[in-house]
Amino acid sequence: IPESVTSIGECTFQNCSGLTSISIPKSVTTIGNYAFYGCRSLTSINIPESVTTIGSSAFQSCSSLTNISIPERVTKIDRYAFSNCSSLTSISIPESVTTIYNYAFQNCSALTSINIPERVTIIYDYTFEGCSSLTSIIIPNKVTTIGSSAFRGCSSLTNISLPESVTTIGGYAFYGCSSLTSISIPESVTSIGDEAFRGCSNLTSINIPESVTSIGYMAFSNCSSLTSI
Repeated sequence: IPESVTSIGECTFQNCSGLTSISIPKSVTTIGNYAFYGCRSLTSINIPESVTTIGSSAFQSCSSLTNISIPERVTKIDRYAFSNCSSLTSISIPESVTTIYNYAFQNCSALTSINIPERVTIIYDYTFEGCSSLTSIIIPNKVTTIGSSAFRGCSSLTNISLPESVTTIGGYAFYGCSSLTSISIPESVTSIGDEAFRGCSNLTSINIPESVTSIGYMAFSNCSSLTSI
């Protein structure tokens, strides 16, 4: 890509399934929606520090991509941006990021850990669904909402710490997190959604604070190891 290029437009390299590497020049500020969607042979890509915007589905289904570093000028990770990047083992998200939208890392099944920047306030619906190798995650102190199916199917997740800022745990939020042994629900939580912890078969205990006014349908269904609540 020549140095004269400032923007990689929508669907530019979509489904270029034989593409193994690409050099993005420092002149580029925007990577558009679906720009590299389905580039399943792409193993690595260097995103220059000049980039401020990464569009929705920009790297979706880049199934051979193993790691990626997001530049400091990026403030949001859009919907489906890295969804189905099934070989992605690590990703560096800068503190400049304030929003990680729905499905951003859905089905990144090789991802073992991820840092959520301190300025993030909402874990949106389906953001980390199907990240089956994720073992632990730290939720920042400003997060108020854990969205629907946010961590659904994160079957290797053994522990998670919810900060006192969280007020809502959405439906299916931790559905099928079968390695989760314990979780502490903070005093700030008022609502636990439908099937929020369903199928957490290794969960032995859970403390529900007095602040909770609503527990949804089948919230703790099939938590077969639960002995105290």
